Amino acid sequence: MTIDEVAAPAVRTRPRRPRLVTAEFVLLLGSALGFFLALGATLPVLPLFVSQHLGGGDVAVGVAVGVVAASALGIRPVGTPRIATWGHQRILLLSLLAGALSLAAHGLTTTLWQLIALRLVTGAATAMVFVAALTRVMATVPADRRGTAVSYFSVAPYLGMGFGPVVGRPCYEALGPVGAFAVAGGIALLGVPLLLFVPNVRTAPAAGPAGPRISRAALAPGTVLGLGILGMIGMSAFLALYVAELDPGASPEWIFLTYAGVVLVARVLGGPLTDRIGGLRTGTFSSVFIVAGLAGFTVAPAVSWLYGSAVVFGIGMALQYPGLLALTVNRVPARERDAAVSTFTMFFDLAAGVGGLLLGAVAAVGGYRSAFGACAACSLAGLVVLWTLVRAGEPAGPER
Repeated sequence: MTIDEVAAPAVRTRPRRPRLVTAEFVLLLGSALGFFLALGATLPVLPLFVSQHLGGGDVAVGVAVGVVAASALGIRPVGTPRIATWGHQRILLLSLLAGALSLAAHGLTTTLWQLIALRLVTGAATAMVFVAALTRVMATVPADRRGTAVSYFSVAPYLGMGFGPVVGRPCYEALGPVGAFAVAGGIALLGVPLLLFVPNVRTAPAAGPAGPRISRAALAPGTVLGLGILGMIGMSAFLALYVAELDPGASPEWIFLTYAGVVLVARVLGGPLTDRIGGLRTGTFSSVFIVAGLAGFTVAPAVSWLYGSAVVFGIGMALQYPGLLALTVNRVPARERDAAVSTFTMFFDLAAGVGGLLLGAVAAVGGYRSAFGACAACSLAGLVVLWTLVRAGEPAGPER
């Protein structure tokens, strides 16, 4: 028997690892990225539009930013079961179209109430775009690579919030609010052609009792996420105004761009981190960075300080979401997976809604430093929750 004949069986029986980044993965990522780029383009525009054109104060800005959570929360219990019966692609197409139209119409509003009505449509569309795309991704990747998959795929909202303002602010200055929001609506439509190449996969109802609409396993990790996301909500709502307060001639979009670049690098290089060290450790590491970055925003003596704080904050935000989501999904059976993703990401919307209102009130009373300080305190509370409720619920054995 030759050496080749001895080695051949080992080669034939070696399991082939499934591909993580498939054509469908790329198409779903591209469609989601286009939508979140559109949302990001409105980040520096919306506060200025509310304050300069609608005559609103800090509380009105907080309401306009955070009201999307109301419809996002309301649509989840109704919309999530439809993902399986209608198909992921159909839900995504309908949501992209609705979101694009609502964004394009923002600049046509003349009162805060009109804007709020459109923001509600935007919130519902945003929730369904992300849940429909992410649940499809989670269903197609191996269980031991979910952390990596979430890390790669969830660059869409974070890059959108980072690179979008680089487009939105110049459009606002050159075209005014009507043109800036119209451009945002057009960007949101870029994902529609990509979805035409994605199969509309439907799932037959599983035998036995239906899965829950709210996943209890996602509540504690979702709470940690929500407390951390408050920092991003504060950054979205008040960074442009905070920069203008520190230096009227400075451009906030470059801080957003720095943040986006850090998130991209951290997501790509740190993608496999959760699968290697587990969601609990990844969540702890990332939460510490979030607290440190927000503390830096709070005490910043100049705009230059904000760049360093954005780097630290970006590392934390890049790693917290995939770590906690992978931990959540790995704790539930397959029939509960859609509900777990929906419940977990619901805390993103809850933080946006409640956080926008609370942070708007804090900023109105104590200024923008106080708002960022409150975000830092909430993120620190999330770290406590992580090491009490979430850690206590972890199964014995190797931490996933």
